[in-house]
Amino acid sequence: MYNHHLDTFLKAADSGSFLKAAEQLYISANAVTKQINLLERELGGLKLFHRSPQGLKLTQAGELVYAEAKKMIQHSNTVLRKARELEKPKATVIRVGVSLMNPANTLLELWAKASEHFPNIRLEVVPFEDTAPAFTEVLDHLEEKIDLISCPYKTNYWGDRYRSIHLRDLPLCVACAKTHPLAHRERLTLDDLHGETLITSRPGLGSAIDPLWAEIERDHPQIRLKGVDYLDMPTFNRLVSSTELVLSAPCWSGVHPLLATIPLECGYTLPYGLIYALDPSKEVLQFVTAVGQLNEDS
Repeated sequence: MYNHHLDTFLKAADSGSFLKAAEQLYISANAVTKQINLLERELGGLKLFHRSPQGLKLTQAGELVYAEAKKMIQHSNTVLRKARELEKPKATVIRVGVSLMNPANTLLELWAKASEHFPNIRLEVVPFEDTAPAFTEVLDHLEEKIDLISCPYKTNYWGDRYRSIHLRDLPLCVACAKTHPLAHRERLTLDDLHGETLITSRPGLGSAIDPLWAEIERDHPQIRLKGVDYLDMPTFNRLVSSTELVLSAPCWSGVHPLLATIPLECGYTLPYGLIYALDPSKEVLQFVTAVGQLNEDS
């Protein structure tokens, strides 16, 4: 955007010598002299330097050109930088809601493997509280502060507040206090739960747990079932000082340091995925589609 002979002119003026300017520019002194002569002709025959055996000294015209050339080059570089930024695709920020009960590890690990293919997408983690009212608030205002959540999603307890995409099926586990007699078992079966109280989603919520509830009632009446609408952090906190058990999943294994999480061999799983707005923005929909494709390819 400017005559690049000005770069040579500035080097010569700063160093006071064509030879020193040539060394800094990695060209010959003769090439420097030719560029300065050409610049003077292009400027209508202006004389930019007083030349003597002692070196170079700017003329009055040269001093003016020197000052304005620096401004011109700086302005030109600024314009070019802004123009290049306009060519770059604008970064899309996807805000992922996270909490102890919804840590988003699965999503973040999946995205880490492929984020280099989507340089214009950046994930931002937004924390929220682990209570039913807080979760309801997030769902009612998706895309205001939080765009999506990575969590078990199959239930009609929350109504039709969101859309979802399936990522994987999580094996079921049993959570209990580390002081519980079952806490040190490597695996559990339904027979191992005889005589215990098991807290889980109540039937009728459209949950993947409904068939398991029916099987327990039919084949394992020795297990006392305790239905709840929603598993939240207070439920797990109470479990620490209780003899009860909670039907859990690997995504909740780290919610409390005083709880143990043991795999349950029962043949049932918990659908896990992303939940997002019913009418998502173009950017969120593109991200969800990309994650879905990444999940299929992995």
